[in-house]
Amino acid sequence: MKLSPQKVEQLSEELLDLLSEMDGVMFQGNDVQLKLAINEIITDELMVEDRLNDEVHQRLREHKTQIMLNDMNYDVLFDKIKRRIINERKLVL
Repeated sequence: MKLSPQKVEQLSEELLDLLSEMDGVMFQGNDVQLKLAINEIITDELMVEDRLNDEVHQRLREHKTQIMLNDMNYDVLFDKIKRRIINERKLVL
């Protein structure tokens, strides 16, 4: 994850403050519940790329022997596979 938990918490508080100042925005829950929900959503979105990287590494580990035998560049393969998955799943990172 690219942001520290403290930064995510700060962003959650700032977002809640901004939303509470907007006309027409009504909350169902208290500030603590809302901050926790916002924090969870932000954290989950930030971890999309981490999970993707883990998946690509796993795929490459499964073909480790072939990669070594064919003298293939791991980093190049990693980038190609990652881009393919991003395009297939229409991910926004």
